[in-house]
Amino acid sequence: MDQTHNESPGFLVYCLEAECLCLGERMRANAYRPCLSVLTAPALTGALKARFPHPTRPIFAGGYLLDEPDTNVLRLFTYSPRDRAGGSSVLPISTEFLECVRARIFVRRNDFTSTWPAEFRLSLGAHKTKGFGACRLTLERSEPQHEMPVAGRLDFRLPDNDAWRQAFGIREVHHPVFGYLFKPERGGTGHYVRGLFEGTRVVGDPILFKENSPQ
Repeated sequence: MDQTHNESPGFLVYCLEAECLCLGERMRANAYRPCLSVLTAPALTGALKARFPHPTRPIFAGGYLLDEPDTNVLRLFTYSPRDRAGGSSVLPISTEFLECVRARIFVRRNDFTSTWPAEFRLSLGAHKTKGFGACRLTLERSEPQHEMPVAGRLDFRLPDNDAWRQAFGIREVHHPVFGYLFKPERGGTGHYVRGLFEGTRVVGDPILFKENSPQ
């Protein structure tokens, strides 16, 4: 990552709140859409780029759902799309979603991300036209980069490449859990990249790990 644009190494830490989120799994058998129980870095970054567009400045963001009573409750939403040609309803579709979501989001700090407001809103996930995905982010603190990395287990998903490892201070990866992440691009397009999934043990900045978050 280009360090010349950083004010100082570190992270902006936000609390994310949303009434309902449908987090990115593909349809199965054209009738059922499951919901992830973890956040993915490409989805967060894509939402932030849409909220704060810039042609050249990079954004690196991650985060995890908070374990709090009455939050992140899994629900089911069923609806029947309309056949525009025939004017009739087609096979009902069931979609899982998370209700009463609270999460902690950390964004790599630089002279661009440091200009963001202390509170803002963005859209995240699927089914935005049906009322899902409206999020409020509130700045909790600015966290310096820790010189001493620690070992821990990931509770979110991030791309497995040098830029993301450097952004989050990841020095080593132990017992990786690999998978593929959809990386959104302009115009609603995108492609898949290899990622490190939840459960992967890494040595990196303490900001990555839920067990190191302040209570």
